[in-house]
Amino acid sequence: MFPESATPLIIFGRQRAGTRFVTDMLNSFEEVTLQGEIPNPVMKSIAKFIADTESYYRQIAADGDARRNRQYQAWVGKKPDLIFAMWANASQSRRIAPGAGCRYYGYKRPNNEFYFDFYEEHLASRKPRYVYCVRNFKDNYLSISSRWPDRTIEDVAGDYLASIAQYLEIKQKAPDRVLLFNLDDHIKLGFDYVESNIISNLGLILEDRTRAYLSGMGARNGTEEAARKPRRLELNEEEAAYILSRPELDIEFRKLCCGNDGEATA
Repeated sequence: MFPESATPLIIFGRQRAGTRFVTDMLNSFEEVTLQGEIPNPVMKSIAKFIADTESYYRQIAADGDARRNRQYQAWVGKKPDLIFAMWANASQSRRIAPGAGCRYYGYKRPNNEFYFDFYEEHLASRKPRYVYCVRNFKDNYLSISSRWPDRTIEDVAGDYLASIAQYLEIKQKAPDRVLLFNLDDHIKLGFDYVESNIISNLGLILEDRTRAYLSGMGARNGTEEAARKPRRLELNEEEAAYILSRPELDIEFRKLCCGNDGEATA
């Protein structure tokens, strides 16, 4: 069984922008269990199955029959456990068993910010929490290009702006439940940034031993691990010119940086 009172916690945002670091960091807390990534086609199938099942039970309960209404309510009550089970068993990595004191249960997957409305509907009773990960466009593109050389800078730029726009929209919808991890701010400000923006906002207990461990924990380069080659460090002339022609890439990112509004969280 999955923790009945656990709050769903989903780590999403840009690829190569710290989702693995945030997941590993949060998994170091006894109160948190985060599963690995779910492939995009699998996630689409999960969302469709849940939506279709919801539609079926809702329809049969619509005629007011008491028995069918009980069936619908039973489905609603079991739905979080089913979603939790899919996170655990449909991910690409080994399943992590939640501890007895698990307060947050979830998974990580870049780009799943676009499933925000899905989770808000189907896990409404649990009030999910989210961590959105981002970094500056240049470094984000270089890391993505190193891992997937066929990705064009135009495609990555479009995805980047769409992702930030989605973050701003969902942050407005659930300001207290959508947290931000800006990899650039983390590099500049260190562990205090993570503690302020994520750990404290989740109400996690930070013991001295855990603080010492996390303070020395750096973001791993998933590109080098996966591709077995170093990440690109510089743009070519055409890429640099393209970025100069798209000032909105930096303008939108700067909205998510500490210091612009005088607050530590965005």
